[in-house]
Parts: sequence; C-alpha cells; structure tokens
Amino acid sequence: MTATPSHPSRPMLRTENIHKSYGRIEVLKGVDLEVQAGEVLCLIGPSGSGKSTFLRCINHLETVDGGRLWVDGEVVGYEQRNGRLHELADPDICRRRAEIGMVFQHFNLFPHMTVMENLIEAPTRVLKESKAAAVKRAAGLLEQVGLADKTNAYPRHLSGGQQQRVAIARALCMRPKLMLFDEPTSALDPELVGDVLNVMRELAKSGMTMVVVTHEMGFAKDVADRVAFFNGGQIVELGPARQVITAPAHERTKAFLASVR
Repeated sequence: MTATPSHPSRPMLRTENIHKSYGRIEVLKGVDLEVQAGEVLCLIGPSGSGKSTFLRCINHLETVDGGRLWVDGEVVGYEQRNGRLHELADPDICRRRAEIGMVFQHFNLFPHMTVMENLIEAPTRVLKESKAAAVKRAAGLLEQVGLADKTNAYPRHLSGGQQQRVAIARALCMRPKLMLFDEPTSALDPELVGDVLNVMRELAKSGMTMVVVTHEMGFAKDVADRVAFFNGGQIVELGPARQVITAPAHERTKAFLASVR
C-alpha cells in the first residue's frame, strides 16, 4: 500500500474558518487545521461534537456555510472566478473527490456485486482504467488486507471486519492522496476490530496521509502523529498524540478521556 506523492511545500489538507449549520444548529464553529503529507491525524471527542461533519466537509459530501478547504492546494468543491467562489459541476466534484478516499462506519459495499466487482467499479468508470489493470491492482490490495481468497464472495458472505477491509481496499483502488476514516470500527464486534486497525496501521506506515475519526484511544496514541479534540464544533486541543491522550492540557479533554477509559 503506497501513498501518492504530493507537492512537498504545501500541506495535504488545510482548512480555514470552516462553519457548518443545520438549520439553527451550528455544528462547526470556525475550524482551522493543517495536515501535512504523510501525517496521521486522529479526531476524538464526544458524539455530536462535529467530527464526522467536518470529515464529510473535506470531500464535499457536505457543503460548508463559511470558510474554505484545500486538498493538495486545490479548493474542495469550488473554483475561484473573478474573486468569488463558485460550486463545481457534479462531474468536476466527482473527479476531485476521487483523490480523497473515504471509509465509513457502515462499509457501503454494493451488495449485488462480488468483492472484485466492488473494487474495480470506480477505477474503470471514473479513472477510465482498463479492466485488466484495475483487476491486477485490486488483487494486490486484497492480498495486502488479507482477503485474497474472497475475490468472488459477495458482501453478505463476509464478516463485518472483512467488509470493512474490503471497503479500505476499494478506497485505495482509486490511488487517493488522502484517506478519511469515519469511525471505521464502531459498527464491528470487538473481536473484529483488531484486523481493521492492523490494516490502518500498515497504511499509516506506507506514508498515506490519514484523517481518522475514532474512539479507539490506543490506536490514536500509537499510530497518530497528532490528535485533535473536538468539542462543541471547535478544536479545543491539538497536539502530539501521546501528549494529548496521556497528559491533556484542557480540562474538557481531561474529562472526555477519563470517561472513555
């Protein structure tokens, strides 16, 4: 699992004063963040603090109400014309989104397709790869996530942990610059969590830039370069992973970590 190189002098992800509301409920209240190429950032915090919404804003699954996001130097979801931002047309959004892999809580595999068909669907349709090239890459990724023998299986015949590993391989088939994980183990039985986290550890070692929303504090402490603690739609604390998790500076971070241990 090799990461796609980016421009060396700019962050892979930069967000500036991101705001997002649903009706009168303000979910994000001015989030500023930079993530360097090859960095692993874990987002932690209580439910409803804005972590998942922020993640979905990064690849334009949610539109922002204020602020801007850049991935590898490009504004996400918009282009600037005459000093103003204009939302891109759907085909252009899809093309840029293809550079951002996303793994959800609930796998989102196509149930009527085999594992291999799930993996090659986007590369052949969006990237216009030949079927042979897509199959070759998919087979290699399935081997790396420990599922080489599941090529012709359907999702219903796989465990939750296996489905999530297929979902990770499917995202990697698009050769993303950035991988987003939205609580990827929260829907799994406890005994299945380890296999998924091990795949993510190997991905981190390969140099992939990753932003991970997680409640797995051990993973965050051991694998992340930095941890951001979200509370009330804002980043309350941001710093080196071990420092934030073992010796947090903010009282709200301390209280949250005490509640999850």
